[in-house]
Amino acid sequence: MITLYDLTKKSPQTTWSPNPFKTRFSLNYKKLPYKIVNLEYLELEPEFKKVGIPASSTWADGRPLYSSPSIFDDSNYTGVADSYQIAQYLDQAYPDTPKLFPPGTQALQAAFYARFNELLGPFFPFLLPKVPGLLNPESAEYFNRTRAEKFGKSLADLEPKGQERVEAWKKVEEAYNTLYGWLSQSKGPYFMGDTVTFADFAVGGMIYATEVCIGKDSKEFKDLMTWNNGRWAEFKKSLEQYA
Repeated sequence: MITLYDLTKKSPQTTWSPNPFKTRFSLNYKKLPYKIVNLEYLELEPEFKKVGIPASSTWADGRPLYSSPSIFDDSNYTGVADSYQIAQYLDQAYPDTPKLFPPGTQALQAAFYARFNELLGPFFPFLLPKVPGLLNPESAEYFNRTRAEKFGKSLADLEPKGQERVEAWKKVEEAYNTLYGWLSQSKGPYFMGDTVTFADFAVGGMIYATEVCIGKDSKEFKDLMTWNNGRWAEFKKSLEQYA
């Protein structure tokens, strides 16, 4: 069976980070059996070293960075980190399941994913400061400290305020307008028409994380659900079957 390593949240436990959402969608879409193990941030490295999951990347100083989502597939004793690499692995290891990267789409999805991550850059100053409030104390301290090191400022200072917040939120809306321009070229609910792909799960992960982290009653989430004539509310609903 596959073990999916997610991040612990204050009770009630739910997936909250965009990246684990992508892997949950992927596993559910393929109807692969799996179990979830929730870990605090400081538990990731020792657990992954023990079971044999590689680091997903490195910190700025070159230290290995262990992150969620990661999986361990005990059917072939393989550990994989990073939601994109996990999706590629699942297509390769389970060829008889629905493809996350249908033949001929790999290069296009790679380009989409890179551009998507660039587009949503303006959103993270809204999302990240909300995360510590979801976490238990030890993970909240870790998250605050490591993000302050990364950005050179505290998360409180990272979050835009006043008129700056208004202008920053317009940039997030512009990003979704760009995504909508692409999605509107499709004849179906997904970016490839009636066929769901990893590209949809990447966008869906961000939408679902917005609901959990910022809150379904927040102005930001309500805005998102009304942008582009409610298209993102429809898109979110179309992914409920895989959530």
